[in-house]
Amino acid sequence: MTTPDEPVSRRSRPSKAPLSRQAIVEAARALIRERGVEAVALRHVAERVETGPASLYAYFGSRDILLEHVLDTVYAEVELVDVGRGGRGRGWREALAGTVVHTIDTLGRYPGLGAVALGSIPTLPGALRLAEHELSLMEAGGVPEERAALAVDLLAQFAASSAVERGVRLDRPHDDDQRRRVRSAFEAADADRFPRVTRAAALLTGPDDRSRRDFALQAIITGIEGSHRS
Repeated sequence: MTTPDEPVSRRSRPSKAPLSRQAIVEAARALIRERGVEAVALRHVAERVETGPASLYAYFGSRDILLEHVLDTVYAEVELVDVGRGGRGRGWREALAGTVVHTIDTLGRYPGLGAVALGSIPTLPGALRLAEHELSLMEAGGVPEERAALAVDLLAQFAASSAVERGVRLDRPHDDDQRRRVRSAFEAADADRFPRVTRAAALLTGPDDRSRRDFALQAIITGIEGSHRS
């Protein structure tokens, strides 16, 4: 998606800042942090920038397009982790994992934006910056381009879905209680039909979110690396 030319704001009153794409995006970002994506409509954004909803269409053709631009500014915030220098520096795997973790954390600050990421194919500069960095890390690790291209898509899906899951868990303040209920259900299952589930009940429900995330990332990156060595 290319960004069209900036429309000329018709505001003349000095008490109002000129309307612009940046102002609209910043207003939408603030509302998403406060209320979440699902609770933000164009009329809410229009109210925040003191205009009517129809005026926003001169800058963004739809709510979905606005959200894509918001998502891209959030991608642009992601802290990129570089390969360390010297024998004791971090390698490309650690740098790639760190970058994905920062992506999850950044998306997580904007409730519901992970779902927007899952439903779009980003083509704007913030997303391209992130993809370029990940590709450069995998190139440093000797991952073939065709594998690295698939990995960029997989890592983006993992980051977005992890952010979505984090948002769901934040909406459930009694997560430990749920974990105990699930463990009890596994332990009480028919041991003849589900012997492995009942035996591993504590293991299946024990790891916290960070442990699960780190394990998944390690498995993904090991697969990326191993795929060109087999």
